[in-house]
Amino acid sequence: MNDPRRIVFVARSFAGESLRSARAITKLDNVELFGICDQDLATDGAFREVVCVTDAHDSAQLLEAAKQLQQKHGSVNRIVTTNETLLEPVAQTVEALGLEGMSVATVRRALNKSSLIATLREAGIGTAKSLVCTDETQARRFAQNLGYPVILKPLNGSGGLATWSIRDDAELNLALELTGLSPARPLLVEESLGGKEYSIDTITIANEPRFYSICCYSPTILDAIQNPAIQWCCVMPRDISDEFYKLFIAQGLDAVRALSVGDAMTHMEAFLPGEGRVCFTDATLRPAGARIAPMLAHAYDIDPYFAWARATLDGCFDGPWTRKFAVGTIFLHGAGSGTVETVSGFEIVERKLQEAVVDVQLPRAGAIKASTYTGDGYITVRHPETIVVEEALDFIAHTIRINYSNSETSATLRDEWSRRLQYDRLYKPAWEIDSHLIM
Repeated sequence: MNDPRRIVFVARSFAGESLRSARAITKLDNVELFGICDQDLATDGAFREVVCVTDAHDSAQLLEAAKQLQQKHGSVNRIVTTNETLLEPVAQTVEALGLEGMSVATVRRALNKSSLIATLREAGIGTAKSLVCTDETQARRFAQNLGYPVILKPLNGSGGLATWSIRDDAELNLALELTGLSPARPLLVEESLGGKEYSIDTITIANEPRFYSICCYSPTILDAIQNPAIQWCCVMPRDISDEFYKLFIAQGLDAVRALSVGDAMTHMEAFLPGEGRVCFTDATLRPAGARIAPMLAHAYDIDPYFAWARATLDGCFDGPWTRKFAVGTIFLHGAGSGTVETVSGFEIVERKLQEAVVDVQLPRAGAIKASTYTGDGYITVRHPETIVVEEALDFIAHTIRINYSNSETSATLRDEWSRRLQYDRLYKPAWEIDSHLIM
């Protein structure tokens, strides 16, 4: 028998969807799984060995850990991750060891917003009006040319938390002060787009999308971040052949081709502001967050984590699949701050929606209110008809109530923006904090 393929999976911790992805690797033929993390949670035996480092974002520490595993177990074949902020340090480690896998250039082409926009524009893909600014004068001038509101982003950001909507000169001054704009720390100043926000996910093999799915966001991610009482929804419509989606899908697939991602699951977000425009704003090279991977499972009756492993490590797609259901998830949030005290209304939701409810994680009493638009918990529903899913989510939004220890939010804009600058650490869904045993 051939030696097993030694696969190293990197994560901050092995919990929730990261653990599901790791377990999926063990279902592939002839593999032996190892792990590198910086939060030493108990695992369930999926790994032959786990090396704990101080900071999984430090490629030097990843390289040392990988070498340690090689010395004990033999040559490593692949190193992979499903965490967006770890994609580049993992790629750097892969290149340092001369392994097959996603390159640093590929990661930066998608995750660095300046590179992403340049790549998409060169391929004729729609983007928002924007400029990479390296000093305050340049940023102020471009913001004035666009007219408020404008969008401000670092070139690398995760989960929408690093995106700010700037409404006037005072907010721009505050943002420039907090971010320390300079040639070493540039910012993207971008037009504020109206219309609805959508995402497109693909499984891509040898740079060619073999599968795609779309989601509709309500409201936009930025609106949800700025209005923490809003319960954000993500809907996966059953029928995606509608003419309305045609241009968005075509440009999304062309965008993935332009990014030359190799073998990967991809996720891209865009606005459809009207007048035939499609404006792509973000991309990543991993399974989507915000429960989109589990929603794929409910829509197609497939295992999306195994699909990721097959694409990334075997270069294979096991489709085509049939989209059997529309699926939607509402992320449970409410006004106030502090810790969760009570959650009411779920019994009513359960009685009304019955078997349409397919996945639930209610906010946990005593938990600190989440810092992200994905809230303190979620409810996922599915039904053959998209309109039924949308109506169910609206019913949940008007029925579930969360009470927090503080009825008001006392944070100033300065405090809120300062906190969101820690986006690489903040984007961890509340329900995964202590969920290392979740199946």
